Formats: sequence, structure tokens, C-alpha cells
Amino acid sequence: MRYHILAFSFLYAISALSIAAPQDNAGKSQDTFSSTIPVTQQREIYGGVSWLDRHAQILERNKIVKPDLVFLGDSITHFWSGEPVSYRPTDAASWKTANNGLVVTNLGFGFDYIENAIWRIQNGELDGIAPKLIVINIGTNNLGHKGDNPEACERGMKALLNEVRVKQPNAKILLLGIYPRFELKLADAIVDTNRRYASLAKDGVTFLNISEALYEPGKAPAPSAQLFRDGLHPNAAGYAVIAEKLAPIIQKLTSSF
Repeated sequence: MRYHILAFSFLYAISALSIAAPQDNAGKSQDTFSSTIPVTQQREIYGGVSWLDRHAQILERNKIVKPDLVFLGDSITHFWSGEPVSYRPTDAASWKTANNGLVVTNLGFGFDYIENAIWRIQNGELDGIAPKLIVINIGTNNLGHKGDNPEACERGMKALLNEVRVKQPNAKILLLGIYPRFELKLADAIVDTNRRYASLAKDGVTFLNISEALYEPGKAPAPSAQLFRDGLHPNAAGYAVIAEKLAPIIQKLTSSF
């Protein structure tokens, strides 16, 4: 009898260990995506200025400059123009066109994922200011460089919007769709992600997708070679098209504040 009890105890212990052992699910639990977990990044140095250096510049700027308008995003936002100054600004003229003379702060960070923007918002980049409008354009690096799927981008964007709303409950939010890329293997994922982003347009969030204005005529979903410098980042002509689409809605959303 003692032998049977010991044998049963041993088998029970092995069974319990098997149940408790973590399963390999590529860093994602059943209800948690890495795109929702705030984290810093070290993927890019901005002309000698680190990611954390740029973050510190923004915190200092917020003590002095009180913007009406904030752009939050990745390198597509970072390299457009504006303050804090990027090491490779592309087109100041279209930046001014889009912003309609408003005081603006650029919270674009090259190579950022959605979760990096969440960290930045949690750590003060919207503190001490009261913008009328926050324009968000991020997620392309999650799809492209990181390899996230559209659902992960949607979950991350929900988390980011929640953080923005906590920090700026009175601000309006303009959420932009992800722009087309030369990597056409990502075209379906971009379309799906933008469809998911559009479903988040509620409670003070407006969604705008300007992809069609950036396509190569007759070759959608390929982006126009005349509007992009490297297949991902717009050139001056591309930013001019973006500004033309953004300016009226930025004016509308900020004037009715």
C-alpha cells in the first residue's frame, strides 16, 4: 500500500509540473500583446542624440512651450519638421501648411513601435501642456520591422489612446491610417490595420486614412515613387500631399475646440 501511495504522489507531482509549465507563445499570453507593454528602445541614434535624450528635450520643451497641437509618431513624423528639431528635417513648408499657424510640438521618434510611444506618454511627454489636438501616426514599424500582426497593432493603439486620454482628457485626437510601403507583402496587413484603427474612432477620436492620395496612379496599393524617398518615408512632395489632406481637418478640429 505504501508503494502505491508513493507512486501516486510522484505521478501527481509530475502532472502538476506539466500543467504549471509555461507554454511557448512567442511572448504573448492569451490576452496580452507586447504592443501594449510600455518599453524604451535603442534602435536608432538621432544624429548623436539618443532616444532618451530626445525624450528629455521634450520634457524640457513642455516647461516652456505650450502647444495647441501635438504630433505623436515614429520617424515619418520625426523627420517631417518642427520642434524639437530633427537631425534630418524634410520639409518645413508643408509642416507649416498642415499646422495652420498653430504652436506645435513634434513627438515623433525614429524607429518607434506603438509600445515605445506608450512608454513616452506614461513618462511625461504630454504632461504640463494642454493641446487642443493630438495627431497620432504610428504602427508601420510594428508591422514591418517587428513583424506584429494587425490585431497586435489594434491592441497597442487601444492602449496608446487610453494613455493619451488619461493625460489629456479634453484634447481631441486625430488618428491617421498607416501609409503605404514599397514592401507590398505588407499591403494586406496595412489595409487590415487601418480598418481596425477606423473602428477606434469614438469618444473624441477622429480617424483619417489618406493612403489613396499616396498610391502610384493605377498601381494601388503601391506607393508613388514620386512621393517617397525610400519606400517608407515621404519626400518633400509626399509631405506636401499629406499636409494638403491634414490642413482642413486640423483647422476644423482645433477651431471648434
